[in-house]
Amino acid sequence: MTGTEERDFAERTLVGWHVLFGAMVVATAVLTALNGSAASIVPLLMVLVAAYLLVWFPRQGCASLRRSVPFLVVACVVIALMTYRDPASLVILFAIYPLGFVLLERRGAIIATVAITLTFTLTLAARDGFSRDALLLNGFMAVGNIVFALVIGLFIDGIVRESRARKQLLEQLQTTQGELAALEREAGAVAERERLARDIHDTLAQGFTSIVMLSQAGETAAADGQSAEAVARLRQIQETAREGLAEARALVGAMTPPALEGDRLPDALARLVDRFSRDTGIASTFCVEGEAGPLSSTSDVVALRATQEALANVRKHAGATRVDVVLHYDEDGATVSVSDDGAGFDPAAPRPGYGLDGLAQRVESVGGLSSVESTPGAGTRVRVRVP
Repeated sequence: MTGTEERDFAERTLVGWHVLFGAMVVATAVLTALNGSAASIVPLLMVLVAAYLLVWFPRQGCASLRRSVPFLVVACVVIALMTYRDPASLVILFAIYPLGFVLLERRGAIIATVAITLTFTLTLAARDGFSRDALLLNGFMAVGNIVFALVIGLFIDGIVRESRARKQLLEQLQTTQGELAALEREAGAVAERERLARDIHDTLAQGFTSIVMLSQAGETAAADGQSAEAVARLRQIQETAREGLAEARALVGAMTPPALEGDRLPDALARLVDRFSRDTGIASTFCVEGEAGPLSSTSDVVALRATQEALANVRKHAGATRVDVVLHYDEDGATVSVSDDGAGFDPAAPRPGYGLDGLAQRVESVGGLSSVESTPGAGTRVRVRVP
């Protein structure tokens, strides 16, 4: 918002009002000089100019109401004195009338207009001895002057009011924009925290769980004297730790998951299922149906993370002996299905933890769909569709 837009009509046209007032002062001085009355008129004009400067100068462009009313009172007195000496001095009214509507609110400006008009009308009538003809003539002139002044003044007042309302609207808009920007930043921060929570849960947390389970298996093998099995578990722990470190670096750098770097989604899922089978000893299969089509990198990541979460749940909760993972491509995207023959559960019951809810949120974030089908004692199937 520019400085010009922040100012109202009176402030933007301030130079114009100064020029108008100065021009009318000069015009009054010239006309009265031609009539030979400059000697008495010019000092009065100087008083009026001094009062005018006191209205504006101390506030540097913003007129004060406490100074505006005294200025108009001084103007009324000066105009009466100048009019009595030379009626040609009434040309100054072309500046005084509109200034009343700039300096005061509408009601005060109307009162000032009527007061100034009555003042110089009575002064003109006094010059003519308050005769009946003088009163009628000057009375008609007063009515005409008031109508003319009010038409011009109310027009100016309308512009001033509209300008002030626009200024207030712009200020409110600026405030609202600031509030919206703050809300957007807050919403962005919340969304980023949720994304990081899902990523950490789907990668690092699952990796740590695998390390714990592998270390327990290795400890059991070592206690039973199965050194070869213990060494194999240690190697799996090292591999899982390296993958977790790579995932952590990818999270920090907001990079593509290591499993997808340089590979297509089917290859990444095939390695994931094979690794799951080796780590858990659960018989696992993976197959691709349909012609593999290109997906967005975001859809690839969501499909991979969803499969990781589904397999992690099988490892921790299902007690399954078999897992089947199917990646199905069609014209509109791809669907990943993870099925196990484990203990199952009631999908309608409250679920502890973040896993399946986080999975659903991640899928919805890319415009996909997810579903969980399970029955106690009859296994579980998790389906995820990405565009």
